[in-house]
Amino acid sequence: MRGWSGLAAAAGVCLCLATTAAAQERTPPVLADINDAAERARVEALIEDARKERHFSWIGVMILPEQGRKILAEFKRYYGLDELSAEYTYAHTGELVTRVEQLLRAKRNSFDVVWTIAWPWYKDLLMRGELMHYSSPHYAAYTLSHQARLSMDGYWVSDAYTFSPLYNPAALEARGVKGFAPTSWKDFTDPRLKGLVSISDMVKSTSSAPTGVGIAKVLGEKWFHDLARNVQPVLYAQTAQARDWVGSGEFPVTLFNYAKDATILLKRNIKVRLIYPQEGVVLLPFAPAILKSAPHPATARLFIDFVRSARGAQTVMDAGSLLFFGRPGVKSPDPELLPPWENLNLIPFDWETDGSPASIKRIREVFREAGLGR
Repeated sequence: MRGWSGLAAAAGVCLCLATTAAAQERTPPVLADINDAAERARVEALIEDARKERHFSWIGVMILPEQGRKILAEFKRYYGLDELSAEYTYAHTGELVTRVEQLLRAKRNSFDVVWTIAWPWYKDLLMRGELMHYSSPHYAAYTLSHQARLSMDGYWVSDAYTFSPLYNPAALEARGVKGFAPTSWKDFTDPRLKGLVSISDMVKSTSSAPTGVGIAKVLGEKWFHDLARNVQPVLYAQTAQARDWVGSGEFPVTLFNYAKDATILLKRNIKVRLIYPQEGVVLLPFAPAILKSAPHPATARLFIDFVRSARGAQTVMDAGSLLFFGRPGVKSPDPELLPPWENLNLIPFDWETDGSPASIKRIREVFREAGLGR
């Protein structure tokens, strides 16, 4: 009997050790990175609640579906949420706003986090009480966002992207434009570019109009008239269309594009150039925010903590988003194509005035008056 008792006891010890080892293996990696006891307890409580919620849903722009999957996979791993069902819905800004507003009006919201560039819409959501108040401890590190006044205390901090000219030198040479080496927004009103340029339709686009406001601030409204008269650019509805035109050489210059699309073309072995004009660029705030009616609020808080942390911001960059990050220290894969935020020459832009409905209405009028839009 003693032999059987000894075996049973030994088996019990082995089971206990195995259980302890399994529990240690399940300890979320994030907890090893937290030294403060109170913060550790806060995160542990959120993780426990997130495991009960079992689901998370995020809708956004700019970040492509495959990039979103990479971000969610690392989020789940880091917080020990292997069983979490997480989904990302990719949309364009206009359709995102329409979809979320329809759900809010019907009181059937299914999204936890929205992540887009739509400052006036975010302010409207805030005024209507549709955003959840949450001050992530990682917000303090977003010093660049704070300095540029792209943060809203207790609701969001911003990363950003810009619209900049992208062009295909070889395609321009083939069309007779030789030695084109622009440094200024003015260079893109060169009559040699007639019939070779595309530009976003500011009358319809909510994201490109602020860049138009910025250009008008530094070069005056005359720039748009010079562009229309000398170049007669074709309009596009989506940047991907303009990117592909640059790649094919059909329209080898597009005025409003970004590092992500330039990288796509470079990976296709198409040698394009993206420039940041000497007069400056406008930072377009790109921020995730939690909806007050989020069905999974604990998971939403953890997700915000993650993407605003140093680890999470680098994960977002490494996934291929190629943003300008509002916290210093995020490493760019190509500092020339995508320089750090602090190295950019920025057009001073106050979203409360320059990005106001009245200012956007005026730039759209200028666009039409110049003969660029309908």
